[in-house]
Amino acid sequence: MNIPKGLSEVTADWLESVLQLSEKFNGVEIEDLSCDNIGEGTGIFGEIGLLTISWASEGDLPMSMVVKLPCTEPENLAVAQALGIYAREVSFYQSVGKSSSLRIPECFYSQLDDDGSFVLLIEDLSADFSVGDQVVGATNEQVECVIDALSDFHAQWWESPELEMLDWLPVPNDPAYMATVPGIFRAGLPVLQEEWSDRVMAESIEVAALLDPRFEEIMEMFSERPHTFAHADTRLDNIFFSKGGSNEVAFIDFQLCLRGKGVNDLAYIIGNSVPREIAEANWESYIKRWLNGLSKHGIEYSLEDAIRGYRQAVLYYTVGAMSLIASFDTGNERGAAMAEAYVTRIFNHVVDTGARVVLED
Repeated sequence: MNIPKGLSEVTADWLESVLQLSEKFNGVEIEDLSCDNIGEGTGIFGEIGLLTISWASEGDLPMSMVVKLPCTEPENLAVAQALGIYAREVSFYQSVGKSSSLRIPECFYSQLDDDGSFVLLIEDLSADFSVGDQVVGATNEQVECVIDALSDFHAQWWESPELEMLDWLPVPNDPAYMATVPGIFRAGLPVLQEEWSDRVMAESIEVAALLDPRFEEIMEMFSERPHTFAHADTRLDNIFFSKGGSNEVAFIDFQLCLRGKGVNDLAYIIGNSVPREIAEANWESYIKRWLNGLSKHGIEYSLEDAIRGYRQAVLYYTVGAMSLIASFDTGNERGAAMAEAYVTRIFNHVVDTGARVVLED
């Protein structure tokens, strides 16, 4: 099947043809289809559309779906292709998604072409869940729900031999990462120093300068064991919360998933999606909550090791801020606000967690 080159090419005829490949949709006909872009200001590496579907016949069929396609911004696309992130997400849904302890969208169709193009058709979660808002930031209760779900997921894959069989799932010091990521950090440093000094603490900028010549070293630390299946993009825009009052959360966007330390996922959401006053007061208690969740599955991991790994991850994830201020097209005003929240929060968190001690050991 031809993959649409953009959301404008997602037509009723195309959707009908790919859905026919699934037994669930065999013989169905689409009467009408609309596609609304819902990715502007939230999706960095992909175009995301909400499909509203009118079926020609009645049945237990979804009235909406989400379609995901490659991004069109050249800078973002170059990074996505260099890191193979589209193949990673397709592989996740095709091979391990159904067995995951995480609540994820049902995948109706997936395709990956040799040129790196891809398409995903997945469940629209909006009927039962509300997506988080990274600009507003997470509440304490939301963070606790996310940590509980992540601790179960990390325990499921903790040092599992099956991880090594997932040849599409890289480690953070994979050669492609080592060749690409340090350059992203270094391209952002002058911008941080020259244009963000009124929004980011002087100590944060000082730590960034110390980190500059040692970024590869931090990447090696970030890649250390114990390994589990890390989502690696646990920002609030990728997490949905139950509308029904339960503690259930759902996760989307597995383009950046890795074999890595589970505590990295905590550092990511707390470091860039939690308002500073909440993150500063609770980051250690969040780590303890995660460790307690692991212990329920018989996994013992020391608080000292977890805090060390957490601080390493906080330093590593400053590269996300650097990419937003120097390289990536954030799309629109909402994207710019998201970038502002990410950059200021992660660099504040560097100071609030005492992460510079990693560079002094």
